[in-house]
Amino acid sequence: MARPVIHKTVQARMEAAQEKSRRHYAKDNFLQRRKNLRTCINKHDKEAEVLSKEISRAVKKALHECDDDESEPDTDESSDDDEIDTLSDLPSCLLAIKNTKDDMLKLICADPCKFAKDELSKYVKSIPDDCKMKGDVSIIANSVAKIEKLLKRVIPAQDEILNFCGISPEWHAADSVSQFLRTTVAYLEDIQILEMSGGIAELTTAHLLGELMYQKGIRV
Repeated sequence: MARPVIHKTVQARMEAAQEKSRRHYAKDNFLQRRKNLRTCINKHDKEAEVLSKEISRAVKKALHECDDDESEPDTDESSDDDEIDTLSDLPSCLLAIKNTKDDMLKLICADPCKFAKDELSKYVKSIPDDCKMKGDVSIIANSVAKIEKLLKRVIPAQDEILNFCGISPEWHAADSVSQFLRTTVAYLEDIQILEMSGGIAELTTAHLLGELMYQKGIRV
């Protein structure tokens, strides 16, 4: 038995074919974006694991060298903040980087894109239902301030590591931490600037078009 004719005119058949093609490409685009997202997440997880291993190796190496060089043990027990303030030698610099990296992962976890997305979500939830007023802008501002505080701990230690041993694995490990923090700050400031310049409408439009920095996965 022949199939019944659904589209009886040439124009109707053309429109049906165009609609079928549109649905096909829309589905293909969705699947491709989902594949890219999974790849991005896996990449960030691997980078975080490599970063952790590099810093751990650098700290162990520096502390071992310090034990070999020192003839007398240091009896002065100092806190992490004291070590960051002094930065008198390579071990103290690497310890400062390690402590900052631990605090960074507690705050941001291993994915700056997800962190920025979550902060944006918190801000959106703070917007009144009638959208007549802005949301709580301090949500983004406070996160930026916390990350910039971590950056202020990393940069001096990274500079001292450069002075002690040049462009080395230890310096690259420190640079990975500072790059991670700078990227996260850039994602949040991108949201801030759009909200301040164009309000909720501008921020919404950029988000729908996928134009926010964290949506593109741009690294600073």
